[in-house]
Amino acid sequence: MTATAGAKQRLQAGRAAARAGRHEEALREFAWFHDHALDDTPSLYGVRLSFALHDWVRLGEAYPPARQALDAVRARKAQALLDGAADFSLFHDVASIDEMLGMPQATGTLYAALAERAPAFARAVAGVALPLLVQAGDYVLADRMRPEPAQALREHANLLARHLRWARRQPYAPMPLRWSFIEGHAALVRMHVAITAAVGGPAAAGRLAAQAIAAIPDPLLRATVREQIARPSGARVYRKRRRGWSPPRRVEC
Repeated sequence: MTATAGAKQRLQAGRAAARAGRHEEALREFAWFHDHALDDTPSLYGVRLSFALHDWVRLGEAYPPARQALDAVRARKAQALLDGAADFSLFHDVASIDEMLGMPQATGTLYAALAERAPAFARAVAGVALPLLVQAGDYVLADRMRPEPAQALREHANLLARHLRWARRQPYAPMPLRWSFIEGHAALVRMHVAITAAVGGPAAAGRLAAQAIAAIPDPLLRATVREQIARPSGARVYRKRRRGWSPPRRVEC
């Protein structure tokens, strides 16, 4: 692949090389994409930390040097953070690698060190760290570093309403996009409720869940969010829409 090829082409070239068993070439393309994709196309931020990292991890399962290279990237970025680099994107990279590798405890260890060395920066990246702290079972640190949960959930309920109003104005906004907004809010509620249950008990968690649901003014949307909060992450209930959120015809997807 030439140096002038775009980021999407480089990612596709890496995938093609991996499928063909050209592992060294695939590693070269995936590493280039991780380091340079945003120089070429900033809109690939999400792809870079999800699909592209997944491709790199899968390559590492078949080709150990790829895993070693990814571990080295993670170690270099974590050390930069410990050395004082207050860079949100660096922390997001490390946390995304840890999540893709199934290592939330590694993020927890790094975050605990940052919370001691650079508490202001640790609070600034708490939105990235908290889900992994919960996965790792470090509820005490998560509780210490999270924003006030009831206020955070009220603010996010307002953000959810704005996102859904925007989606309704789009001529071709797909249902999965709208559901991604709802599931994102439900996941945030579940996370804060889990932290509160661990450190404050079930009664406090129940009160927080009730406050989060009450913060949504639209009754039909409120009912939808209530159902989604009670479901495992990723389970969805679609509702037909007539001038807003329409009633309860459930379809699992």
